Amino acid sequence: MREIGQLFSVGFEGFEPPPHVLETIRRGQAGGIILFRRNVRTAQQVGELTRTLQATAEAAGVAPLLIAVDQEGGTVRRLTGPDFIPLPSQMAMAAANRPDLVERLVYLAALEMAVLGINQNYAPVLDVNVNPLNPVIGVRSFGEDAGAVARLGQTVVRALQSGGILATGKHFPGHGDTRQDSHLTLPSVHHSRSHLESVELVPFRAAVASGIGALMTAHVTFSAFEPSGLPATLSSRVLTELARDELNFSGLMVTDSMGMQAIAEGWGVVKGAELAVAAGADQILLSHHSDHSAQTYRALKEAFRSGRIPMTRFREALDRVRETKARIGGPAGSLSDRERAEAADLARDLRRSAVAGVGAVERLPIADSVILVSFGAHLDVTEAEDTAETTRHPLTLALGDQLAHHFSLPRDPSPTAVADVHRASRGFPLVVALDRGLAHPGQLTVLNRTWTDGPTIALALSSPYDLRRLPVGTVGLTGFDPSPDAMEALAAVLRGDAPPAGVWPITLDPRPPQA
Repeated sequence: MREIGQLFSVGFEGFEPPPHVLETIRRGQAGGIILFRRNVRTAQQVGELTRTLQATAEAAGVAPLLIAVDQEGGTVRRLTGPDFIPLPSQMAMAAANRPDLVERLVYLAALEMAVLGINQNYAPVLDVNVNPLNPVIGVRSFGEDAGAVARLGQTVVRALQSGGILATGKHFPGHGDTRQDSHLTLPSVHHSRSHLESVELVPFRAAVASGIGALMTAHVTFSAFEPSGLPATLSSRVLTELARDELNFSGLMVTDSMGMQAIAEGWGVVKGAELAVAAGADQILLSHHSDHSAQTYRALKEAFRSGRIPMTRFREALDRVRETKARIGGPAGSLSDRERAEAADLARDLRRSAVAGVGAVERLPIADSVILVSFGAHLDVTEAEDTAETTRHPLTLALGDQLAHHFSLPRDPSPTAVADVHRASRGFPLVVALDRGLAHPGQLTVLNRTWTDGPTIALALSSPYDLRRLPVGTVGLTGFDPSPDAMEALAAVLRGDAPPAGVWPITLDPRPPQA
């Protein structure tokens, strides 16, 4: 029963594996490791980290580890900084409309991950983001058209797996039409079965048909699939009957993090893990609390011994883990300087090709000095991210000498604060960096100023849907990506170094925004 640990993927703090994690590996209580930004400093350091982890497993006589990251793109990237290939957000990749460039860039990123000793990527996101107020998916998705999400999803799966990385499509069977974040609560989707078949399931069916190696579950309830109210992660109707029997998925079924409140509040991490394995999960993700590994190990051992979970279910899950590990190779040899330079060029071209305008784009470019308004001390887009704290907004760097003054307002600014900005910015172009303005409508009221005060430019960072509420005469720009790299592309378009690549086909609401 020692091999129960092969079903676990665990996380830890720090740039080196702490002793208790190495001991967990030696005991066979972890078959996988998930790395976050808290574990990443440089490429050399990550390579040494993964080698230490694998050497520990080898010395203990246990199977090689699955070592995973969330390397989706945009701000959901664990490998960031000058050492690593920059990936645009998935929605930016789609907006660029260059699947050939996307495939090549993701392939090079896969080679980089393999060089670093990483062999599993918790990507691509296959959710169809049909809800503009979705607080956790948004630009992490390829978009709101199921067919387009399916096609680019297949492209990314092919690129990752050609580069030796296990692709893990998420969040099955779809997190795109929720208004809650499963990191914080348990969302529900109440669409009919026919609707789910025609929207949410389309990208997952396509990914399965393309041979994707793994799927990650959604901590979301679907009344059409599971009328009892169990979330998909804990439902055999979803993980076994739908995924295995109907979609013919034969790969690894991975849970989203069991420490998220959608599971932890209602069932607890340990009981939730037991129910997930019973429902058909093969890899249990224990991202943040190392003590959960030992507790879950003991609970599953007792569940199998007592017969609460059939031993056949354990053997089935273990066999899938073994088969998956046998299919993926070891680390690649190297990634040349030429290939790294190519990747940087591809990423830049995709980011610039993704920038789209809406509204009074004829008022571009803006050559004058500008006033910048941002909201909050740093971007905080979703609970999926573990971005570093910063006291400077990335746009202050991207605008450079063009920046005359920067107002940093609260996420929900007061009317008094907005009025102060309007008075201070008279005569200047006003650049407003929206950060989920539909959810924080006070931000949108900053756009309400008269033409005589100067042009107003709205930059939609975290959500392009913020541009639906532009006052007449306002310029709207989005790069479909809230990362600092994408802000450089927006600033280039603003000052005229490059034109907008296109016009976003969105229906504007001409009513003045109200807080």
